[in-house]
Amino acid sequence: MHRERLPPSDMQHFEIMNLATEHKRQRGWDFAVCVTDLPLAIDRQPVVADASSSRNVAVVSLPAFGAMALRRRVLGVVAQLIVDLRGETTPEEGSEEHRRSRLDALGGAFRRATPDQDGIDLRILASRGRLRLLIGMVRDNQPWRLVSGLRGALVGAFAFSAFYLINATLWELAITMAVWQLVAVVLASITAMLTWLIVYHHLWERVRNLPAYQREQAVLFNASTVITLAIGLTCGYLGLFVLNLIAGLIVFTPEVFSQYAGPEYGLGEHLLVALLTTAAATVAGAIGSGFESEESVHEAAYSYRERARREALRRSREAKEDDETLDETTREG
Repeated sequence: MHRERLPPSDMQHFEIMNLATEHKRQRGWDFAVCVTDLPLAIDRQPVVADASSSRNVAVVSLPAFGAMALRRRVLGVVAQLIVDLRGETTPEEGSEEHRRSRLDALGGAFRRATPDQDGIDLRILASRGRLRLLIGMVRDNQPWRLVSGLRGALVGAFAFSAFYLINATLWELAITMAVWQLVAVVLASITAMLTWLIVYHHLWERVRNLPAYQREQAVLFNASTVITLAIGLTCGYLGLFVLNLIAGLIVFTPEVFSQYAGPEYGLGEHLLVALLTTAAATVAGAIGSGFESEESVHEAAYSYRERARREALRRSREAKEDDETLDETTREG
C-alpha cells in the first residue's frame, strides 16, 4: 500500500484518476485504488467510486460513505472494485446478481450506475445522495477538533466566566428567567460565536459568479462549514458549562447564594446560573477568537483536503482578478 497526499487543488475525479494511473505506471502496479476525502459528484449525484477496467484504476470518495461504519463500507466497495477490475472471476462472481449482493450486504447504502463518460466503466453512487455526502463532509472535518483549535476564544470565555460567576445580577437573572428565555439565550450565544467566526475569519465561500456545478458545490461546502462549527462550538459550550458548574459549586457559599436563590435552593439553581454564565462568556469569547490567525482557525475547522481546496480556489480567484485588472489597464493604456 502506498499513501500520498494529492497536490492541493480543486481537481475533479477524472483528474484524480489520471494521477492514480500515472502512479500505477511509475511503480509497476497491477491495480491502483485511490481513496480521497474530496467529495465527488456527477449531475448532482454524489459519487462513491469510479473505475476504469482499461487502466485498472479506481477512485473512491470517502465523504459519500457518510459517517457510520465507514471502514466496513469502504472495504466492501474496494473489494468489489478489485473484483471488477481483475475481470478474471468465476461465473458466480461475474454475475450481476452477485455484484448486487455485495452492495446489498452494505445495507442498501449504494447502487450501481452506468456512466456515460469515456474511460469509466463502473460507477457506484450513494443511495441517500446529498444528505449522506454532507454528513460525510462534516465527519471528515472532525468538528470536535475545533475546541482545541480555538485556544484564544476558550481562554477569553473562561476568563469572563470567572467575572460572571461572582456577579449577583447574573444570579438573579438566571434564577428568574423562564426556561424558553434561557434556551433562547444559549442558542443566541452559540449563533453569535458561529457568525463571528465565519465573518471574521472568512469561512464563507462566495457563490456569486460561479458556474452552476461549482455553485452547488459551494453551497454544500458552506453547509458543512456551518454544521461543523455548530457541533464544535456546542462541544466547547458543554465543556465550559461543566467547568462553570463545578466552579460555582465550589465558590458559592450557602449564606450568600441563598439570598438570591431562596433558602430551598438546590442543584437546579446552580445549573441555571452555570448555563447563563456560559452563554454570556461564549459571546465574550468571540473577542478572543479574533486573536487567532486565520490559518489556525481554518486548520481547526477543516480537513487537510478542504483547506487545500479552499487555498487553491483562493489563488485561482486572485489570479483571475489580476488578469482582469491587467486587461483593463491594457485597454485604458
